[in-house]
Amino acid sequence: MLAAGVVAVALAQGNPPGQAGFSPPEEEETVLAEGEGRSETFAYCTACHNTALIRRSAFSRERWDDLMDWMAEKQGMNPLEGEFRETIVNYLAQHYGPRTRGGRNPFLD
Repeated sequence: MLAAGVVAVALAQGNPPGQAGFSPPEEEETVLAEGEGRSETFAYCTACHNTALIRRSAFSRERWDDLMDWMAEKQGMNPLEGEFRETIVNYLAQHYGPRTRGGRNPFLD
């Protein structure tokens, strides 16, 4: 019964039988934190990967900046330079920087 449901969903999504993979929903810019640089970050970064990589990261500004060089050198990303780079790195550092620990951890107490 489950297999029939998977095939039905696949067909509804336009996938032929036997390729019943689920396509992730298309992301919108609003999945990222609101702030200056969100549009630039979304447009530039989602050309290669989804926002989950951004949203689960918690890097310092220096680490985000280094990551831009690494992606250009090792992953083939077009190098980010000047004000455009500053806008994206500043946005990432402000909204996806190191997380502060707050409150108590019920698993440790």
